[in-house]
Amino acid sequence: MTPSPPSPENNAAEPTFPHPSYAKHVLRPAFDDARRLLFAPMLMANSAHLVMLSETGIIPAEAAGRVLAALRQIAAAGAEAFSYAPAVEDLFFAVEGQLIALAGADAGGNLQIARSRNDLDAVMCRLMLRQRLLATVDQTLRLRQHLIDLAVANLETLMAGTTHTQPAQPTTLAHYFGGVLGPLARDTQRLADAYRRVNQNPLGVAAFTTTGFPIDRDLTADLLGFHGLVENGYDAVGASDHMLEATGALVITASSLSRFVHDLLIWARPENGTIRIADAFIQISSIMPQKRNPVVLEHIRARIGYVYGDAATVATMVHSSAFGDTVDIEDDIYLPLARCFDAMHGVLDLMIAVIATLDVNRPLLAERAGRGFTTSTELADTLVRRCGCSFRAAHAIVSAVVSGVAASGGDAPAIDAALVNRAAERVLGHALALDDEMVRTALDPMAFVRARTVAGGSAPDAMRQALDRHAALLDEDQAWLDAARRRLTTADAERERRAAALAALAD
Repeated sequence: MTPSPPSPENNAAEPTFPHPSYAKHVLRPAFDDARRLLFAPMLMANSAHLVMLSETGIIPAEAAGRVLAALRQIAAAGAEAFSYAPAVEDLFFAVEGQLIALAGADAGGNLQIARSRNDLDAVMCRLMLRQRLLATVDQTLRLRQHLIDLAVANLETLMAGTTHTQPAQPTTLAHYFGGVLGPLARDTQRLADAYRRVNQNPLGVAAFTTTGFPIDRDLTADLLGFHGLVENGYDAVGASDHMLEATGALVITASSLSRFVHDLLIWARPENGTIRIADAFIQISSIMPQKRNPVVLEHIRARIGYVYGDAATVATMVHSSAFGDTVDIEDDIYLPLARCFDAMHGVLDLMIAVIATLDVNRPLLAERAGRGFTTSTELADTLVRRCGCSFRAAHAIVSAVVSGVAASGGDAPAIDAALVNRAAERVLGHALALDDEMVRTALDPMAFVRARTVAGGSAPDAMRQALDRHAALLDEDQAWLDAARRRLTTADAERERRAAALAALAD
């Protein structure tokens, strides 16, 4: 039996919009988020749209001027002048209502010609994202510069490089920092690539089918500093890949830094003692007087978790949502997007400060560089180069020597030509043309490092050339950032010039 529809009498107690729970959990938080994150982007979009409506003749210049003058008053009062009111619903209607109050219904009521909240939401999100992307690029550049400076200062600072966290081969601190620089440089480029795709104009598609008014989308793109259009209306209001690309670039950056932080934490342990974190970042124990806790690194590691968490939130919100205008990619997603960038900015700011003040224990690093038979590879290579062994035979000989010396509690300094020859006789059946000087040279950590002159190696000259290339790439990336910022500054100035000229008509 089909139930009959509810009678009006049964609905008499139904609350009016908005339901208190809806206002508490959805509308008020969304309003507050928009006021904090989107107020400036909204005013930028409003200004560009009004200039375009005037210059295309869709609305009279004097009417546009009145709205632009009102918009200036609103900007001067700031976002704090607006507070959530249930009757208004969201920040868009609050700002529109104030514009109408200041400019009059005939002028202020025309701001939304050829526009929807759909394309406005899309453009505000892109304006917010692009600023955060450029700020993140800037931070990666500054961190890279500090790492280059630290590497240059440590071209000959010996250390034991590790594989599987165990001593492996001698290298230099510069070589290690050069390794960290590689992913970080690519992180900069990934962020810049994301910016190029974020910095496209969705404004003008209105709900999603565009409009019958003769608008000029290219003009609004120019006035907002965009590189071009998100052409298709469905794409403009329904796409989310630019959000995921931006947060994905942050996750990759955070992942690389998390591994660097892991090493720094190990190096800062007293039993390791190879680096010292500046006192400005050290916290004490409330009970243990001797404690010197480098908790800044732990805070960085924890905040990297924020980046992962909010990026995952963005991806999960987008997952399986309808392709088109939907709040999954609008009101609710702005907060995790902004938080993801805010957390990354904190991580990078702290990393810059820590690296800029890092103290390196060079003598201790050098003293440990040859421990644990780390130069064994060079001894095997010497047997290949000087004695004509195959590498596999040389490997077996040196492995036997190392095992014997380690079993007696010794290390590389205990190895001499006699030990090597006894092992060679067991492996090859004969001794080698080898003397103690050859063995000593092969087992010297600095000689090991200086022999690695191939591109990518740890030899000081090779590293100096590599760091020069990193510095040149840094300059290129800085030039890109400067150009991107100039484009936005130029667009802001041109938009302001045209808006001011129209606003003057209202005086």
